[in-house]
Amino acid sequence: MNALCITKDMTVREIITLVPVAADIMIEYGLHCFSCSIGGVETLAEGCRMHGFDEDTISALIDDINDAIGKAPKRPQTLTLTKDAALAIGAIAKEQGREEEILVVTLDERGGFCLEFQDTPLHGDVEFSCSEVPHVRIYASVLTLGRIGGATIDLRDGVFKLDLLS
Repeated sequence: MNALCITKDMTVREIITLVPVAADIMIEYGLHCFSCSIGGVETLAEGCRMHGFDEDTISALIDDINDAIGKAPKRPQTLTLTKDAALAIGAIAKEQGREEEILVVTLDERGGFCLEFQDTPLHGDVEFSCSEVPHVRIYASVLTLGRIGGATIDLRDGVFKLDLLS
């Protein structure tokens, strides 16, 4: 199985954010969940069951989405954290009393990136740091790296920026 893996327990919104082509695949199955207001909070399995799908059809849908991930152009499985961004993250962590926590890079439902503090990484998350500020660690899932891999996180004009590779 592919290292990038969609599961039936993920929300529809999360799947579409991480794998935009999943929307087309869902349409082929007769699902328009990504345009439904409840699609953002229900899992793929819940949405499928609400539309009368049996477990075999749900599995086939998940397989088709995961196959599409495998056919997508590969992005580097790296993130670069600039010194300025690392220093700013460290300062924020200190100010908020979260110096022992890690920072996770995620995507929002519009495809924008978010930085969130949490206690520990999730299973399979990949660690990145800046060699000049090694105590500041960021993590990203393999699925997130499938969308933004190879990008640089920088701080410019007081705002974090994600510079994507073309």
